[in-house]
Amino acid sequence: MVKKKQKALVIILIVFSVIGMIHGLISASLNNFLTWLLIGLWLIFTIKIYNNIKRHREFNSPHNTAFFVIIPLLIGVFYSIWGSYTGILGENLILGSNFYFSLWSLIFGLPFVIYGSHSIYRCFKKYNVIYFGTKSVKAKGLGYFLSISVIIAIISYWIAFYNVSEFYSPLTPLRFSLDLNLLLLLIITIFNLIIFGFISNRSNIPELTRDYIAQRTRRINNLTTPSTQNNSTRTRTQTIQTPTRTTRTTRTTTTRPRSINAPTSSSRSTKTQTTKSVRSQRTINAPKIRDFSKFKPKGSLISEDDFKCIFCFKLPKLPEDKNKGIVICPNCRYPAHADEFIAWMKTSNLCSRCSAPIPSGFRRNPRIITTKNYIAIYRHFLK
Repeated sequence: MVKKKQKALVIILIVFSVIGMIHGLISASLNNFLTWLLIGLWLIFTIKIYNNIKRHREFNSPHNTAFFVIIPLLIGVFYSIWGSYTGILGENLILGSNFYFSLWSLIFGLPFVIYGSHSIYRCFKKYNVIYFGTKSVKAKGLGYFLSISVIIAIISYWIAFYNVSEFYSPLTPLRFSLDLNLLLLLIITIFNLIIFGFISNRSNIPELTRDYIAQRTRRINNLTTPSTQNNSTRTRTQTIQTPTRTTRTTRTTTTRPRSINAPTSSSRSTKTQTTKSVRSQRTINAPKIRDFSKFKPKGSLISEDDFKCIFCFKLPKLPEDKNKGIVICPNCRYPAHADEFIAWMKTSNLCSRCSAPIPSGFRRNPRIITTKNYIAIYRHFLK
């Protein structure tokens, strides 16, 4: 399948090269030959980008790679500039104006200009790192570099193109109007750099401390096990009322003597009260989960490995993980120790297992489950 796709791309390049050679020889124009060759390359780039987007969506993977961030931006800038050199679809649609916008600019330049501008925005607001193969750089730093480079490149091109009257070049420009694609890209880039680069700041992830974990654990326990409070209040009232009942029964038993072996009403009452108190204490200590399906990892077959931490690959245990707590990915529902999860969120906003973006609200305020409750959860599924 891969070889067939590569052969199809090579055929597209050969076909458009042949068309360009024929048209270039007939019109004796190097611009026409290069224009047809660039159309073939544009189709190859577009198909490649579409296939990569489809593949990343299939694996629910973010687009924080250099391929998605840099290449569309370069294509948008280059094909917008080439609109001033081509005679194919290059007629200006804005007649009687100093601005230039043609079908060439609309088809080959504008989509990648918009995509490249959005990539710069994502470097400032969405991504933490951008990957160059196996290496990574900070997304915000790359956003600064791309923004400044685009601004310098466009201004330098305009200065060289409009102010230098004579310069040697085998290519002859066909028009000298101000390109709207480049003007739009310049305005959006400056806006992204000022608003999202310098003014707007990302919300920082809170530092992981024992007080923070204890506070989150109490809040989650109040949400997941609200009935335990009612049980505790009931047991307290029962233990308070037991002495009065026993004293009354002892008084009545003195008036009605029974055999030594026969159980008295006082012993019955004390036994019933003790059994109720033991049951109520058990309900307090035992965690109660309303809906176990909310904590089930996504997958057709569930095993013990699905409940291990996605960072240290260890199953939550007591008393080793008593003060840690567990965080579950809102997308794949796989667990991680709270301290390891928050440490990971400082360098990336993607889940380490499914690569899905973690919502900003969840990163700032993650839902922490006690280790005891999560042990009860995975024991429920592994029965």
